[in-house]
Amino acid sequence: MKTTHLIRAATLEDAPRLAVLGAHVWVHTYAAVGVSDVIADYVLASFTPSTFRALMGEASIVLLIAEEGTSLAGYIIMRLGSSHADVPNEIQTLYVLDAFARRGIGSALMNHARDIAMARTGNRSIWLSVNSQNGKAISFYRSHGMAQDGTVHFELGGTKHENKIMISRD
Repeated sequence: MKTTHLIRAATLEDAPRLAVLGAHVWVHTYAAVGVSDVIADYVLASFTPSTFRALMGEASIVLLIAEEGTSLAGYIIMRLGSSHADVPNEIQTLYVLDAFARRGIGSALMNHARDIAMARTGNRSIWLSVNSQNGKAISFYRSHGMAQDGTVHFELGGTKHENKIMISRD
């Protein structure tokens, strides 16, 4: 049976589902040794419906969702005009639930976002930062022609976590 998914712009009504999916993927990815108070505080403050509604109100933000049937499978947040090394478009978040992995959803979200970037800015080039310990995501980005272009650190609770900066110039 072939699975199909729909990619569309997020609406305000999607905000609660986006918050839950985001929190789930973030915890699954980054709380490998359990949920500390620091992680709980970060997740509860960062993944809220109001956070997603505010993002939808920003002109520089592209927020797309992927659905299979009535289920939210993933989302992408791209910020247009957020430059790194002359690459003008930043993928801030690309999350797909594990249950929907390897179905082409992440690729479809990225391609749709890049098409919108091209239409709005004249440039499909992208950059992003990814946790250096997230080998699965790094492999995904490399398979899409992205290469490492430095590192940056994400600080949480006084602990610095190395992220790779990856770019793709199209």
